[in-house]
Amino acid sequence: MTNRIRLIAMIFFGFMAANTHASGQDERVVVKSDGWELVGDLRIPVGNATGAAVLMLNKAAGSRDSYVALSEELAKRGIASLRLDLRAHGESTNLGKFEPETATDEDRETIIWNAEVDVVAAHRYLQSHAAIDADRIAIVGASYSGEEMAEAGRNTSYAAAYVALSPGSFSPESIEAMDESGASWLFIVSKYERYLSEIVANVHEKTRTVEILYLPGEQHATRILDHRPDMAERITVWLEDALGGPQAR
Repeated sequence: MTNRIRLIAMIFFGFMAANTHASGQDERVVVKSDGWELVGDLRIPVGNATGAAVLMLNKAAGSRDSYVALSEELAKRGIASLRLDLRAHGESTNLGKFEPETATDEDRETIIWNAEVDVVAAHRYLQSHAAIDADRIAIVGASYSGEEMAEAGRNTSYAAAYVALSPGSFSPESIEAMDESGASWLFIVSKYERYLSEIVANVHEKTRTVEILYLPGEQHATRILDHRPDMAERITVWLEDALGGPQAR
């Protein structure tokens, strides 16, 4: 191998190693919650020393796979992430699977509207991780999990920041508590989504600190990310600012 070829090879493989070092690899983890085994993908950028982290929650009948691009964008900026399947979704089905077409009212109560317990468990899991700053954790929720993450904050303690993708079930109690939570909030909604206009109007009227981002179209929840690949970077930039950067300062 000539010196020139050897130099090019060293530069190429050095570049590849630097990228791998920066982004890290996914680790499959299980978080215990109320008898459920919640499966997630944890990504800690290699070399981080007590950095920020983002917990991502699925929509109804969705899974953690919707957040792969967002996780990668966060990792590029040195921010850890946990993509989680809430109870009865994705791989978190040890006690059953949520089927929207056949779900009973009891199913919706125990699976959908009790998922705030899962959010609390996952938040505490991240807070206890040695590579994560417990005070700089954000949570991203989609559709029903937007309300579940807000309820979890009301019942225990809030994270530092929240992104709500089409939070169609967001309750008046959660809206009333947003300004006093001390957290940063970003609502992302499509302009022509059904069922969201009253909630967004209430947020706009009753809060002073919440940011609302309107997008064209009618995509709901994590389908916004599928339809708009640019949103992964836009959300990452917002989260990085809300969390004060990847590393403690």
